[in-house]
Amino acid sequence: MIEVYETYDPMEANLVKAKLNDEEIPFRVTGDYNIAMSMETFNTPIGRIALKRPIKFFVPESMTELALVAINTDKSSFMDDDLEY
Repeated sequence: MIEVYETYDPMEANLVKAKLNDEEIPFRVTGDYNIAMSMETFNTPIGRIALKRPIKFFVPESMTELALVAINTDKSSFMDDDLEY
């Protein structure tokens, strides 16, 4: 397994999980737990940075390129300029 992504933001981690699941890429995650349960801090990016508790994503070596493309591709249409005024 090769590390393909690291973040301190739990919300961003959920987005990465969704992208990898959508592309059916098998992955493992480390550090994906609520640090507020075991530490005297909130489960926020700044709390994770202070405690050096990143969330890391690992994929099989053969799927590294596919995973990087899936993670870095934005398929959302939220910011498209097709709104009627």
